[in-house]
Amino acid sequence: MSRHPGLSVILGTLMLLATGCFYPQENTDTGTSPSQNQPHGEQLQSVQTAVDEYQAEHGVPPIEDFEGDTNLYERYQVDFQALIPAYMQDVPASAYENGGDFYYTLIDVEEDPEVRVINANILHEAREFERDIREYMRANEFPPIDDMVGPGVFSLDYERLGYEEQPTVESPYHAMSLPLYLDENGDVIIDYSSDLNRLLQEGDPNIEDEEDIRPILTDEFAVAPVLSRPYTIEDGEPAFNDKRD
Repeated sequence: MSRHPGLSVILGTLMLLATGCFYPQENTDTGTSPSQNQPHGEQLQSVQTAVDEYQAEHGVPPIEDFEGDTNLYERYQVDFQALIPAYMQDVPASAYENGGDFYYTLIDVEEDPEVRVINANILHEAREFERDIREYMRANEFPPIDDMVGPGVFSLDYERLGYEEQPTVESPYHAMSLPLYLDENGDVIIDYSSDLNRLLQEGDPNIEDEEDIRPILTDEFAVAPVLSRPYTIEDGEPAFNDKRD
């Protein structure tokens, strides 16, 4: 296991989480993301229309309650109970609440709320990985950290967790696997740097804030990069930022 300055403090924080709770795939068809990871465009549009009408009448978007430390892209999930029946007839078939594969969420809530989706499968797979980490920590006090891959982001010794290979999830954007890491607060995160790098290489995305380039994913896709950390650009490639949401 690699040693890093301040790692003992971080490990102490993670140990306190051993008995706590952790947080728990997605999008419109752009030609590059797997079709099974996309709700139909008309369903997205129907939710967007309902959200716009609700906000116009109430002055706030229809969102469920959330904890203050909820991940950015899970934070503003659509409250369908507030929309039905006044603003839409039923929950979309693709929504998790109706047996589908997606949680509907909002981005840019303070300026112009836009509907995006989270693939429930990715979220649930990450939760399974977190459960395995908690079980290991109950027996060993500390998680099996292997190396620091970015500011406050760590890879794990997956073999000590009982895995034959590094745990990954399927990208909701491109045909590739994305690694799972652990942050300094004990949350499992998904590394979307391969998806971000592909978009950076394929074109000239609009990056207004280089302190966080994740919006290039939500500009291109109807899928939110759930369980992610902010990314910046270093030497022309995406890299974990040293800040959290």
